[in-house]
Amino acid sequence: MEAKKIIGIGSPLLDIQAEVPAEFLEKYGLTLNNTYFAEEKHLPLYEELINIPTHSHVPGGSALNTIRLSRWMAQAGQDQVKFIGCVGKKDKFANMLIEVTNQDGVTTLFDEQDQPTGKCGVLLCNKDRCLVPLIGAAAHLSEAYVDQHIEDIKTATVLFSEVYFLYPRAELTKKVYQIASENGVNTCLTLSSVNAVSDRFNEILAVLPYVDYLFGNEEEVEQFAKNLKFEGDLPTVMQQIAGQEKHGQRERVVVCTQGKKPTLIAKKNEVITVEVQLVDVSKIVDTNSAGDSFCGGFIAELLNGPDLVKCAKAGNYSASQTIQHEGSTIPKYAPEKTW
Repeated sequence: MEAKKIIGIGSPLLDIQAEVPAEFLEKYGLTLNNTYFAEEKHLPLYEELINIPTHSHVPGGSALNTIRLSRWMAQAGQDQVKFIGCVGKKDKFANMLIEVTNQDGVTTLFDEQDQPTGKCGVLLCNKDRCLVPLIGAAAHLSEAYVDQHIEDIKTATVLFSEVYFLYPRAELTKKVYQIASENGVNTCLTLSSVNAVSDRFNEILAVLPYVDYLFGNEEEVEQFAKNLKFEGDLPTVMQQIAGQEKHGQRERVVVCTQGKKPTLIAKKNEVITVEVQLVDVSKIVDTNSAGDSFCGGFIAELLNGPDLVKCAKAGNYSASQTIQHEGSTIPKYAPEKTW
């Protein structure tokens, strides 16, 4: 029997992290605890960061983080987990991104375009951070390249992407989800952020009929419900979202994380509550990738079938491990199945 497969599509970025002095921030007109989308004046910054001996670089981008963590959680074999995206041509940052993604066990299906590889500078100073993302080539995935890999999409068990990817490639994403849905793939989409939910509301509505599993935290789900003009408490609006127009063979499932509060899972006529195993506060290092990691655990367990309680417990376990490490670092140990 052929191994079950996970495929992701989205915006791959190289996260480059380094401790920098305050003067470095001042030179580029940056302040801590802010995000600055890269302008011309910021472009030399990435080269400077990789020349800092203590820097680290890991794959980034929300969907790619989820896919990497799903590979770890599933302990999947070679070519069982793949990611479709776009990087720059003959670009050393592209080579770095491919190398570290492959090291995490994910097969890279990367288009190449005449744009700089997407990256995010993570500048650390006095325990605070500043982010400088450059989306670059990640926004330029071509339809022709996706068509070359359409069999990988049709034969996957799970497809995962992010609303962030609807900014540059909404029509392409809709096409991919429609094809996946018609071929019985479990289609999964994460809402990404409150701003993305509003900025790309119409694009979400266009792809939603082909989405089997919709993920978000409570703020994102509430914003989406508000945009739909739904009223009621969180479980009620989740059921209403689940009941929106749906193509394909499955009922839609809406999954809502609430930090340490219980995870909620809704179908149109049912809501399931799953308690979260709390992590000792003293062990928490970084919660930024908790949502991506939850999705990774959930879709890894989905390979074993749609037991929603088990999927949520796997998601919560994955998130509980990730938050004990910096960024979206893949743990060096195998997951301990506790669900």
